[in-house]
Amino acid sequence: MGDSETSTDERLLTRWRLRLQRLRLRFSDPALEAAFQAERYRHNLANIRFAFVAGVALWVVWGLLVRPYMFVLADLRLDAVMRFGVFIPMLVVGFVLTFTGLFDRIWEWVSVAIATATLLLWVFYVSNVLTLPLEYGYVGIILITAFTYTLLRLRFVLVALITLVGIAAYLTYAFGAPSIFDVSKTLAVLYLVSFGFLGMVATYRMERFTRDLFLRERQLDEERSRSDVLLLNTFPEAIVEQLKSGSMGRIAQRFDEVSVVFVDAVGSTEQAARSSPEAFADALDDLFRRFDRLVEQHGLEKVKTIGDAYVAVAGAPIPVADHTQASVAMALDVLAESEETRWPSGDPIVVRVGVATGPAVAGVIGDLRFAYDLWGDTVNLANRLEGQAPPGRVLVSESTATALIDRFEFGPPETLDLKGKGPTTVRVLLGERSDGPVGARPLEVERRIRGSSR
Repeated sequence: MGDSETSTDERLLTRWRLRLQRLRLRFSDPALEAAFQAERYRHNLANIRFAFVAGVALWVVWGLLVRPYMFVLADLRLDAVMRFGVFIPMLVVGFVLTFTGLFDRIWEWVSVAIATATLLLWVFYVSNVLTLPLEYGYVGIILITAFTYTLLRLRFVLVALITLVGIAAYLTYAFGAPSIFDVSKTLAVLYLVSFGFLGMVATYRMERFTRDLFLRERQLDEERSRSDVLLLNTFPEAIVEQLKSGSMGRIAQRFDEVSVVFVDAVGSTEQAARSSPEAFADALDDLFRRFDRLVEQHGLEKVKTIGDAYVAVAGAPIPVADHTQASVAMALDVLAESEETRWPSGDPIVVRVGVATGPAVAGVIGDLRFAYDLWGDTVNLANRLEGQAPPGRVLVSESTATALIDRFEFGPPETLDLKGKGPTTVRVLLGERSDGPVGARPLEVERRIRGSSR
């Protein structure tokens, strides 16, 4: 099992990697590349600011260290102008730009411009300072280029470009200066080329690793999203959060009052015998999908389906004050929605509904294929009411009717001998009251009920 999962992950990662242009180190998918750049900037912003601040500090420190060795007044003046009038101000400008709203779009080009300008101006500087040794020049080139990938963390292509510009500029100066001995020129070439090559290799491998890590994180995000969707299709969101926090099983809650809705498709057994399995399943799937939408619309939680029965609850796993009204309103819409559906035979699908209000216990138990479930006398009563409801009708408990007497119209109280309950007072739900607080519609539902029952 583990080997199979590992090979599947590797295949997925290989598929992702096909989107990566290996030489340029860019993703072929523009959206993927944009997402990578956005995440890279977000993680890199602190490093960029630190690079500019550290650069300013180093220019100041190095200036103090080398100044005692400059014996020519012209060198001292040039050093002060270049160091405090050019190099440090460029870094300060870059640092200030990091706090602007457009920096996320231009940060690489700002960094490239500062690094390239610093390299070229550095070559001009060392070519005009006469009292410092040759090593001072190419060591500066090495330090500047190192900044581009150790702190600024620019992309490989940009680091390679900056490195080549710096090497070319310095060697052009060095080979054109008659005062520099051949052995010094050779050492400069050796150091610059070696360090530049190693720096570009390190940058390439670092960026390649970063992009692979980004792909793996995207892959994990996709897998996590799929898992979350599956969990949310199995459990209420509040239960999913508990499971994700480590409560794997034995989640239990007691509710003082909830409203349970049982819906059953009348005559489904006969329809299944007269239809192909695929056609029957399609019809039931269409019906239950409609109920799923009603559950979301009215704020209920779908508990489960049992054969051709659909079970939902209002007031669990999160208690709500209007659970009774929500469950009854859904029951009315269930009757109306079922009229829009047909069995494969062409017969209309007729449902009956039971609604009961009272205390209940809910939770998750078991180890295999565990699911969120509901228990208690209220659940049993809703089930019995659904079984006794006439086709195309909603039968509610007396407690449900009492809570909504000013909002909905109910038939007169009836006493039914329910299995496991004995004589029980129930009522038929007729529709919303036209003069009640809801008042959203007249008793159209009652007319639809009468029409469907005929």
